[in-house]
Amino acid sequence: MFFIDISDPWILLISIFLVICLIYLGKEAKNAYVPLMSLIVFLILLVMHGIQFLILPAGYDYLASSLAKCMLLDFLLIFITYMAYLWIDDVEAKAKKKKSIDNSLDWFWKNV
Repeated sequence: MFFIDISDPWILLISIFLVICLIYLGKEAKNAYVPLMSLIVFLILLVMHGIQFLILPAGYDYLASSLAKCMLLDFLLIFITYMAYLWIDDVEAKAKKKKSIDNSLDWFWKNV
């Protein structure tokens, strides 16, 4: 069974490096759509890992723990990229002087 194992340390480091680069690029360009791409990728990976976990054949029980780790990392990276998306959306809204989607995290952005 083929699956993208993001629990592998090298793949995890590469994906974290790419996420950090996209967040930095989005901040410098003041464009919230840049980190949104990584959020969509991790959401697709989470759905893919969830489906693979649900339809795991009986002979591949050893993959269950790897898939569970991958889903946990997917959730963690989704949280990080979502927070980065909200932050860059706020930066973009202030730069372009437009209303942000939601200002409920203003207390958090002032500390960042």
